Amino acid sequence: MLFSELGLSPEILRAIEEQGYTEPTPIQAKAIPLVLSGRDLLAAAQTGTGKTAAFMLPILERMKKFANTSVSPAMHPVRALVLSPTRELADQIGVNVKTYTKYLPLRATTVFGGMNMDPQTAELRRGMEIVIATPGRLLDHIQQKTIQLNKVEVLVLDEADRMLDMGF
Repeated sequence: MLFSELGLSPEILRAIEEQGYTEPTPIQAKAIPLVLSGRDLLAAAQTGTGKTAAFMLPILERMKKFANTSVSPAMHPVRALVLSPTRELADQIGVNVKTYTKYLPLRATTVFGGMNMDPQTAELRRGMEIVIATPGRLLDHIQQKTIQLNKVEVLVLDEADRMLDMGF
């Protein structure tokens, strides 16, 4: 099976092919069609099997209909929220999302603790369709009213078991 057989757009296929990927891993081959169809998904796989692409590629495909080049923040509400237990994982997911959206006018940002909130707030005020966050920093932004989540259509709890173990 090839990525091109999974119903992903040419823009996304081009971005992943530039990374040297043409064939999905088993988790990707199973998850991508389910997420594309709007189904809920609970998946587990070993580290290094492409779990991030398994959930993010179809989410980006679903978000593509909202992609636009408007400078107005109102045209870029948060539509996909990815929660991650650690800033390292959140950052890694953010890097992957930037790679996958190379040819799409979707905006994404990563927010996590351990750094000044001001640059994150500035990014959020520009409007972002995709936000990758750690739970604590997301709560900070909610309390400060610097993020609106009323348009979220997709929620990912990446490594939810670890978040629960950490008390979130």
